[in-house]
Amino acid sequence: MSLAIYASILFTIAMIFYSVGVWAEHIAKRLKKWHIYAFLLGVFTDSAGTIFMMLNSKGVLINPHTIIGAIGLILMVFHAFWAIIVLAKKQENLIVQFHKFSLFVWTIWMVAYFSGAYEGMQRLSG
Repeated sequence: MSLAIYASILFTIAMIFYSVGVWAEHIAKRLKKWHIYAFLLGVFTDSAGTIFMMLNSKGVLINPHTIIGAIGLILMVFHAFWAIIVLAKKQENLIVQFHKFSLFVWTIWMVAYFSGAYEGMQRLSG
């Protein structure tokens, strides 16, 4: 199996972990410790998929997908570590408002996920 296949699998696993964490937090309207674990698992699997995809390609192409993908991954990392800080501060107003930031980051990342899927399908059909 090629690194691109492994990367695609990892991206999908990342999407599942990250989506479960974000949507569970949104429904609960309260950031919980286990949400952070889901965020971190999403970050880890997305990072691993990105590394595999970079190793598979002939260099980094600068295009809309790679730009939004880089922004999405950076936001995911920031989001996960900001969540850790928010819980550590134990400020109720931050804990119950955090889900709004989570949805914003998730939306950006989903654009990256689907643009990558689209780009991959274009390569397969062309």
